[in-house]
Amino acid sequence: MAHDAFLTDSVTLGVSLACPWDKAYAFLSAPANMPRWASGLGDSMTQEDGGWIAEGPLGRVTIRFEPPNSLGVLDHTVQLPGGEQNYNPMRLVHDAGGNACILLFTLLRQPGVTDEQFQDDQNWVRKDLASLKTLLDEH
Repeated sequence: MAHDAFLTDSVTLGVSLACPWDKAYAFLSAPANMPRWASGLGDSMTQEDGGWIAEGPLGRVTIRFEPPNSLGVLDHTVQLPGGEQNYNPMRLVHDAGGNACILLFTLLRQPGVTDEQFQDDQNWVRKDLASLKTLLDEH
């Protein structure tokens, strides 16, 4: 059985954060904090019917988050206004010393996305990760 239909391009982008893992995880696992660094979601998120709703450049989106866990899994799925769903794998990794950590975000290329659009998406994620670094490194 061929599985080519299930394969997609991906790129994993990371950022080192100069704050302890537990502090970074507490911040990142609180959905209401996401608009503070993830520019694609707009300025705020509200909880509605057990899910999270954001109004931003992509329109009204619904976001489902993995439940809090001890492994640093911060995966989330964004449902766009047209019903398409984008799965976003994200992990927070301990560093060896305990005073810093690394956030890894895997960007999955969506069907029909051109090379130029995929590069634009990567640049957007890099910008958001830089905003997160500035936010968490200050504290």
